[in-house]
Amino acid sequence: MIRWLPFILVSILWVSLSLRDWQHAQRRRIWWWLGCWGLSTLTWTPVALSFGNSVGQIQTFWWAGGIWVIWPLQPASIDTSFWLNILMTVPQGIIWQYDHSHHRWRQWLLAGLGVGLTLEAGQALFNRLVSLGRWVDINDVITNCLGVVIGAAIMLVLQRRYQTLQ
Repeated sequence: MIRWLPFILVSILWVSLSLRDWQHAQRRRIWWWLGCWGLSTLTWTPVALSFGNSVGQIQTFWWAGGIWVIWPLQPASIDTSFWLNILMTVPQGIIWQYDHSHHRWRQWLLAGLGVGLTLEAGQALFNRLVSLGRWVDINDVITNCLGVVIGAAIMLVLQRRYQTLQ
């Protein structure tokens, strides 16, 4: 049960932020918090799904209560889960651009790095505190960032094509 504590506490945080924005009529921002909750569900629960199907060895390290991958883009690490990590953060990029239509690629990059670093730092911290049992992977930071940038670029194209999405 203690391994679920980080997810429960973070869920309370997302709910409180969503309710605050609901009261202040900031409806667009609620989508951001819901997206954060979805990502924390995928990454900060003690249930790890593995879609890896690559053949090869990934160099890992045991540190601070978890397994770490610190060498980016090892051939064996570019598998199905690599691509799914991009895909899972595309909606956050769409939401970011929808909420901040005046922002462009530098802000997208910072938002993407923020998402990726937050998710992986949370996994590292929760591994240390409650033995979450999740991998801390530099590739996930890269792919999460790329997903946000791709999502924001998609939304920008849609906003330019359909002016009602501003």
